[in-house]
Amino acid sequence: MIKLRLLLLSIFLILIIGLDDRMSKAQIAFVEDADIDKKKANLAGRKPLYSPARCPKYQLLYPGDQQNQNDWICDCAPAALYHPETDGCYPAYRQGPCETGQILVLYKEKVIPECVTNPCHKDGMFMIRETCYEFGNNKHAENPCPYKEFTYVLGVNPQTLMVDCVKLSPQLETRFGMESAAQAPADYYIDLAEKCSRGSRLSAQGRCP
Repeated sequence: MIKLRLLLLSIFLILIIGLDDRMSKAQIAFVEDADIDKKKANLAGRKPLYSPARCPKYQLLYPGDQQNQNDWICDCAPAALYHPETDGCYPAYRQGPCETGQILVLYKEKVIPECVTNPCHKDGMFMIRETCYEFGNNKHAENPCPYKEFTYVLGVNPQTLMVDCVKLSPQLETRFGMESAAQAPADYYIDLAEKCSRGSRLSAQGRCP
């Protein structure tokens, strides 16, 4: 009788161990299957980030070619231009590294920006029809843009790098690794940031495909 009970107990233990083993394998297989979808893997982490602790002013942290955090590089934010002589990025149509009374511009046929005379002789101002207007000014009487009620202001179009009426960009929060969330200034246009865009350091150095 005792032998029979021991035999039944042994069979019961074998069945439980086998079931546990199959469940473990099933769980491991499920996790591996979930990781196979490379298109969804680390999707949010491959977007440009605002990281002032790692990148200088007017620069964002862009993902590199490999799926790891060590190949991320700092480059110009949209509407900012890379200036090789100072190895820095500066807002287009602002004084930046130029002399007083000048602004930094990048003409369509050029790769490297240059300093030109600012007719308004004041940083942050741009002349339209013989009148100087301040970038980002949303005061109704001092705003040359249509659709003022929708907060369109004079600024630099981050895609064309030309002075235009642009909608104020919302501030977005981003994270990188264990760093605390940082808020990107509105003029960084982080939601429109693309690696190797015109005016960037990579583009100016001919390192883009």
